[in-house]
Amino acid sequence: MVRIFFLGAAAVLASGAAAAQERPQTDGWSVTVGAGALHSPTYEGDDDYSLSILPNVQLKYGDRFFASVQEGVGYNIVNRENLQAGPIARVRFSRQEDGDQTFAVSGGQTGDLRGLGDVDTSIELGGFAEYEIGGIKIGAEVRQAVSGHDGLVADLDARWSGVSTAFGPPLIWSAGPRVRITDDKYSSAYFGVTPAQAIASGLPQYRAGGGLYSYGVGAGAILPLSRDGAWSAVFLAGYDRLSGDAADAPLVQLRGDEDQATFGVFISYTFR
Repeated sequence: MVRIFFLGAAAVLASGAAAAQERPQTDGWSVTVGAGALHSPTYEGDDDYSLSILPNVQLKYGDRFFASVQEGVGYNIVNRENLQAGPIARVRFSRQEDGDQTFAVSGGQTGDLRGLGDVDTSIELGGFAEYEIGGIKIGAEVRQAVSGHDGLVADLDARWSGVSTAFGPPLIWSAGPRVRITDDKYSSAYFGVTPAQAIASGLPQYRAGGGLYSYGVGAGAILPLSRDGAWSAVFLAGYDRLSGDAADAPLVQLRGDEDQATFGVFISYTFR
């Protein structure tokens, strides 16, 4: 199911993509194409995992405009040495109750969601800001969905980054904590159980409210595979623990797990 891609996207954004920003920026357009493998829960809150093979396509214009499934589409209206901010749009792919997994090559088959209905693809619009102080980048992003779950999502994170030459080629790394806060509509869409859904799914009726949704840590590294840096490998890992009403939901307590982990590796080539 395509939602797996977006589950991994949070890890890519907070780790791999963040590390990528440490590379020197160039003027003009650049296009990155590649593919990779992602090991992640079959749905948010699941205790079973699937392995997916995913495409990776990114488009950038200097250090102003960026567009990809992982990072969304955004523009740095404010683009100072230690501060970037601007609008952003993201896509959160649908969650199908039949457990369909478009990119999965192993695992991913689940009947946990039967009777809970589909959550349509969501377009989330909002803004982001990132401030660097003392070698630490602090990021904030707030988005309102105009379709699908119709909820509000706020992501906060802090990242430490650097370059290691312990293994020969320079390894660009980034790591740090992250928190997600959501409103009632978001939590209800993914974890609420209406009376009709309770009958169809066998889960008890449940009203999910907003608040602290999850907290965790993300880490990533970029390894150049060619002298000009065109070829690169991105490694990412993340751990998040569901909190509040999301963690207490019957779907999680009876069929899933509060602990969520993501691991992946992507190989890409950048045209400049």
